[in-house]
Amino acid sequence: MSGETTAVIRGRVYGTVQLRHTERGTPAARFTVMQVPREYDRTRGQWRDGEPVPVICTVTGPLARHAAECLTDAVHVIATGNLALRAGLLHLDSAQVGVDLAHHVAYIDDTLPAVLAGRAPAPAPRAAPEPAPRAEPRPAAAPAAAPAHDWWQSPPRRSWDAVTAPSRTGR
Repeated sequence: MSGETTAVIRGRVYGTVQLRHTERGTPAARFTVMQVPREYDRTRGQWRDGEPVPVICTVTGPLARHAAECLTDAVHVIATGNLALRAGLLHLDSAQVGVDLAHHVAYIDDTLPAVLAGRAPAPAPRAAPEPAPRAEPRPAAAPAAAPAHDWWQSPPRRSWDAVTAPSRTGR
């Protein structure tokens, strides 16, 4: 649709997430995110919190169920969607909502520790049996060709300037 304003909202959930179902049974959740802008005070030479801006977020479908289960008061979130001004309040019809990993650790079903998931911890791995000796030695493997520049293997740099400076090797 034309004329929509897509926005990214970053803030804290304020209050509880309300979960309802439409007449057709589709879940819909609604919650408020308080976005507090940071402003630089030149007279004091420091950052300070600005006036909080409440944004009412609405999500539907499976995202609504997940939001109602995961989000609680004061959780830092990042939400994207279509922003609209209705009756003097900002509304975000959210397409995506996530926990802000800058402030929280988030687990998904596959990474949830066994103790928290309510299941027995996985047994400790057993030591692998020693392989039987081979009659013939294996031929030596050819060394793998190293990439031209592997950032992970490079030594740490003393300053950021070394990373952002133009390369002198002519690449």
